Amino acid sequence: MTIDILSDLHLDFYFKPSLATNENVLSFFRPIFTNNKTREIGDVLIIAGDIGHYNEQNIEVLKIFQKEFYRHIICVLGNHDYYLVDSEAKYTFENDSFKRVEDMRKLINEEKNMYCLDGEVIEIEGIRFGGADSWYDDVYVKRYYPQFDSNHINLLWKGNINDSRLIKGINRFDDISKLETQKLEEIYQNCDVMITHVNPSIDEEHINEKYHNSPINTFFTFDGSKFYKNGSMKYWVFGHTHDEIEYGMENVRFLCNPLGYPNESQYGDNIKMKSFLVSL
Repeated sequence: MTIDILSDLHLDFYFKPSLATNENVLSFFRPIFTNNKTREIGDVLIIAGDIGHYNEQNIEVLKIFQKEFYRHIICVLGNHDYYLVDSEAKYTFENDSFKRVEDMRKLINEEKNMYCLDGEVIEIEGIRFGGADSWYDDVYVKRYYPQFDSNHINLLWKGNINDSRLIKGINRFDDISKLETQKLEEIYQNCDVMITHVNPSIDEEHINEKYHNSPINTFFTFDGSKFYKNGSMKYWVFGHTHDEIEYGMENVRFLCNPLGYPNESQYGDNIKMKSFLVSL
């Protein structure tokens, strides 16, 4: 089985919701999925979070992906998939980001062969995929900046990370982390491929060098060492950082392949699909 991976699509940065037509989506994503007609498209597409800010647009684009490219699509959600970015979203979801997330998962899971994992494991042709959104924690900052207490970390979060403004229903940087860790506990010993939105390594060697020596990295990582040291997975796919990353630890291969924002991807021209083969 060939598994293709992509994360951080941020669809509404590329298409206004009214312009995410079949023709526009195909013309943009076909060169990406085929690496400009130099590769065969895989059997499964994994999207490791941050699909976009608008649920209806997200599901319509995913349905185009499935109709035209991939029989199976497996997603987790990212921090941007929790955002309520305008008054309409706040009204629709009663100023509660968790209601938006619940709606997004429901829309995806209602489609045949499309999955939004939330602490579950699904099996496709004998390969087990486990996933949860995951979240950042304070372990990075405690290792590299032990002088910072929890209140200081929360001030850093509020001053530097949009999650603190646009995710409604949380007060602290690690509120969602506590929920997501419980979900990972349920699945890490029962999957061949793990999917999270956040990088499960706090080691600076697994972070782009340009971001080294910054406490803000604590909002882009979490300590997943318990899970990858003792888990059954051979591959771990993640997103959140807009840097292509690949590394190995504990006989696990970790992969991140983001689309990112238009200025980062040059409207898709800089992006090449990453894939891997899994067999029983």
